[in-house]
Amino acid sequence: MRKQHKGQIMIECPNTIFYLYVNNERELSKVETFMSNIKSIKRLGLHDIYTWCNRQGIVYETQFHYHPEFSLWTNFKSYLMYSRQKMKYGFSIGSV
Repeated sequence: MRKQHKGQIMIECPNTIFYLYVNNERELSKVETFMSNIKSIKRLGLHDIYTWCNRQGIVYETQFHYHPEFSLWTNFKSYLMYSRQKMKYGFSIGSV
């Protein structure tokens, strides 16, 4: 069963798409601040986004993004990394 959320924000990494769900202005403000801060960061990993979402209590979902312009081997390695991160950080706080 899906909860109703006021808004959804998408963060697209090379092979992972994060869907962040906000319920109020406070959560939206947190996400906007995070988004403006990541523009100045040269290297932001999946670990950083997972950790930030979990610490802030932001509900999220992730999805693997296959890139047809990359080789099958590169996509496979990216999928393995995505799967490891998903298992390590678990699923979102709350049910989506």
